[in-house]
Amino acid sequence: MKNVRFKLAAVLVMFLSASALGSAQTVDDEIMALKAKLSQLEAQQLELKKEATEAAGALPTFSYRPGNGLNIEAANKAWSFRASLESHFRMNFLSGKDSVGRTNGEIEGRRFRPSFFYCINNCLWELEAALDLDGFGGGNGKNATNDDFGSMLQRAALHWHAENLSPWMPTVTIGMDISGASTSTVRRGSGSVGAQAEYDLHTANNGNNTGRAGNGIVFNWDDRSLSGIGVPGRISRFQLSMANIAEGDDGRSSFTDRKDFNVFLGVDPFSQLKNVWLRGLHFEGAAWFCNVDDRAQDNGCSRYRIRDNSRAGRQTLFDTGSNSIGEGLHTAFTPGFGWQIGPYRLRAMGHFQRSEDGAGAIGRTSTPGKKRANSWLIGLDVFLWSPKGFLTGSPNAPGSILVGTHFERVNMWCEGCPASINEGEYHRNRVLLREWDLWYFIAPRMSIGANFLWYDAKNLTTSVQENLGIRNNGVAGRGGEWWDMFLN
Repeated sequence: MKNVRFKLAAVLVMFLSASALGSAQTVDDEIMALKAKLSQLEAQQLELKKEATEAAGALPTFSYRPGNGLNIEAANKAWSFRASLESHFRMNFLSGKDSVGRTNGEIEGRRFRPSFFYCINNCLWELEAALDLDGFGGGNGKNATNDDFGSMLQRAALHWHAENLSPWMPTVTIGMDISGASTSTVRRGSGSVGAQAEYDLHTANNGNNTGRAGNGIVFNWDDRSLSGIGVPGRISRFQLSMANIAEGDDGRSSFTDRKDFNVFLGVDPFSQLKNVWLRGLHFEGAAWFCNVDDRAQDNGCSRYRIRDNSRAGRQTLFDTGSNSIGEGLHTAFTPGFGWQIGPYRLRAMGHFQRSEDGAGAIGRTSTPGKKRANSWLIGLDVFLWSPKGFLTGSPNAPGSILVGTHFERVNMWCEGCPASINEGEYHRNRVLLREWDLWYFIAPRMSIGANFLWYDAKNLTTSVQENLGIRNNGVAGRGGEWWDMFLN
């Protein structure tokens, strides 16, 4: 009986052992299967991540820089598109009679200019299109008092960035509305971030103004190091241009057989030094050569003129008259100097204008006489305060306060000219302008501010005296002073 029991127990143990062994083998198989499936899923996940990374890398990138606009660029830099908008609204408080347009409290659209830039092949080729949608402040309104109305174009240019191929090569610009003549960087106000309300009275009225050209070709060498010749600085810009500067409407022919030329050189000779007293020094010079041609319908250098900076009821302070310059070469030279140290920017420039003024051309009303003009400007801009403290700040730092002041003098005369110019009351004039400016930056490159302008003219026509409300008892040719204020 014991043997039977023993045998039954042995059989039972063997059966249970076999069952346990089979069960263990099944669990191991299942674990191995799960591990294989997990490895497969991990491989699939890595593949999906790789595909997602590649897809993300192929998407265009978006970037924004204040003052430059929104840029959308392909991942391989095959193309890009940039859009920006420049706007400037001004409220005028002008001395003089409202009956002649000397407005008080009107909103002036000084600037409203959307711009679009299209690039291909890593911006080797760039197309620029900008619209001039200014109000009466920019010249496109029916009451415009400057000479820039007629076209809605602000820029229409093709840029070939040959510097991307070699540092010795320039940016080449061609087009039917281009910036054809760099005049001065230290005279700047208006649409830039400087404190000054407008360009200086002389260069803003001698035809060149902003350097706009109806058509032409321009070569610019920008930001080129001078370390190769042992100078610890750079050429900020060297420009050569052949263009119809200030001539004709955008894209139209001026019907001239002699072109106009401009050359500009700006140098920062110590910009690579650590010395704070030297590295901010800047020197520049420009020369504009304008050919007065009897076949030209509109010469950019066809008259000598000074006007005030208002765009409502703008007053003429000296004028030789339309098409009053005789045939020959007209030259304008503009040396300039700048010095920036910390929050301070000191700037000075001169402008010297001469005309060959030959015999009267066929179909023109040239006025005989020796016409000459010169001017100079000195200014100081200071970032007074920002959230970082006194004497800190920049156009990109909200909360910055910018103050500025400048003085300019313009001399213009015409010896031997007929008595008819300036209503027959005078043949020369001296105009002084003193200006004080205050700006507060509420966002990067976005500011509000005020300009205070004090004019002093040695001579004014009787009608201009009346328009400005100057009490001289109607004495012909007597000068006077007046104030204007702009809120921006």
